[in-house]
Amino acid sequence: MDLLDRVRNDMARHRMTEPGSKVVVAVSGGADSVTLLHLLYLLKDELEISLHIAHLNHMLRGEESEEDARFVAGLAQSYGLPSTVQSIDVLAYREQRRNSVETAAREVRYSFLSDVASQCGAKRVALAHQADDQAETILINFLRGSGTTGLKGIPPVRQGGYVRPLLSLRRFEIERYCAENGLKFRTDSSNMKEVHLRNRVRHRLIPLLEKEYNPALVPALLRLGELCREEDEYFETRARQAYLGALAGESEGCLTLRLADLAGVDLAVRRRVIRMAWAALAGHEGTLSFQHVEDVIRLIEGGRTGSSAILPGSVEAVRSYRFLELMREEERTGAPYYQHPLVIPGTTHIPELDRTVYAELVPFDFRPDPKKLPPNEAVLDWDKLPKQLYVRRRKAGDVFHPFGMPAGMKLKDFFIKQKIPQAQRDRLPLVGTPEAIVWVPGLRAGERWKVDHTTKRILRLKIEP
Repeated sequence: MDLLDRVRNDMARHRMTEPGSKVVVAVSGGADSVTLLHLLYLLKDELEISLHIAHLNHMLRGEESEEDARFVAGLAQSYGLPSTVQSIDVLAYREQRRNSVETAAREVRYSFLSDVASQCGAKRVALAHQADDQAETILINFLRGSGTTGLKGIPPVRQGGYVRPLLSLRRFEIERYCAENGLKFRTDSSNMKEVHLRNRVRHRLIPLLEKEYNPALVPALLRLGELCREEDEYFETRARQAYLGALAGESEGCLTLRLADLAGVDLAVRRRVIRMAWAALAGHEGTLSFQHVEDVIRLIEGGRTGSSAILPGSVEAVRSYRFLELMREEERTGAPYYQHPLVIPGTTHIPELDRTVYAELVPFDFRPDPKKLPPNEAVLDWDKLPKQLYVRRRKAGDVFHPFGMPAGMKLKDFFIKQKIPQAQRDRLPLVGTPEAIVWVPGLRAGERWKVDHTTKRILRLKIEP
């Protein structure tokens, strides 16, 4: 089977494109991307897709980078395809982010490709990773002590619309294809520098392993990746179910997992649940090390109330009563004291929390059933309320008489009974007066102001987000 048939089959197997869709083709100018462009161009009418070429000049190799950009622009012109060629100073970006050149280049590249896809209305971005890239990635992840998620290597289809049609093709096959079809390409001189781990694996380790241990090393690594990918999908499905089953609450910058539910799942699944929860807060699926995960496991299995673990992405995991809370840094820092008059009827914004309280007066005949209201809403007897209400932060000595309880109590004790983590208490707004608490949004209204048979007018409150 020739390369065109193999790519056609792989694209169909993984549903990489749909008829009528536009595909951004990332072209660096190297043999892999030139071959990718050529094959997709041959298939575009059959697949009913249109192509847009994208090239990013990382400005890392001086004139050589400039020549690459001119080469790709000329290539697009020869195919009669639209193109976007852009230059971004990766070294300057790296200085801002204080990360490695490789990480900076990757972040800039994917951001660029995402922008191009958005601008031209493309649902897919085709990348030129091939089988040898896959084998190198798997071997590098093995050397780093990765689990099955790392050993599955590069996915054929990735979230965000990224597809890799060449993953089953070997490097030597691609170079032979270029020679047979007269395809010119550029050679990146940095790929020969062994200062980078990938280059050392490519030029030294893999040839050594092929010579001394297994001539079919690359196919073996590809089989390993396929097996790990299938098993990873199975465990991800189980972990997703366990994560949703343990999720007790979720809000901006904070989520809560039930310890009992976490303790009831297998350790392998529990580790994945922790990674899922962290990724949900960190906002990306970056690296959460094995040690970070183990620190959280120890909290679950035997941590004391209030004990915590600091995770990347400014996230902290805290064991609290029956729960494990994960919070971003801004949620742990509380909020300054504030006290804003409540606009009735109308809206009152709380800039310290970026939340808004909505208030309206409702006739008794149109009252909603308090038992059916969501936690972020409450109804109160308007005629029993103080003349001026405020929304404020808690303060020392606050006392609250919750609805349905026989007597008042310290607000601190109420929070303890409701299992509210200490780090979150300053971020819970209170509605009332400087001295009294009428409503704790999300938890309970006050007993003294409840709606009963004597009520004539109702104050309905709602807080968002």
